[in-house]
Amino acid sequence: MQKDYPAPQGFIDLIERKYNVKIIDSHYILVDEKFQQYNMMLNVRLNSQMKEAFVEKYGKQDSDMCVEWEWCPKTDSIRFFADKGNNILLFWDSLQ
Repeated sequence: MQKDYPAPQGFIDLIERKYNVKIIDSHYILVDEKFQQYNMMLNVRLNSQMKEAFVEKYGKQDSDMCVEWEWCPKTDSIRFFADKGNNILLFWDSLQ
């Protein structure tokens, strides 16, 4: 059984257009095999306006609004994790 798989390309295209970001990687990650529960991971290069807002509001944190994140300096991106992918989008709305 596959433990993770990429998000549908249509979903990624929609996110990139709506938020003007670059999705480097996306996966649904199996976190509970018994109940088939998956979490969403989006590795994203934010646009400059969102990145500034992110650093200003959340720069010293590693989670908020049911979303966790980690910096990826090698790709100049941020990996966002959430048990509901929609939480990541709502979090990004707070940056606009």
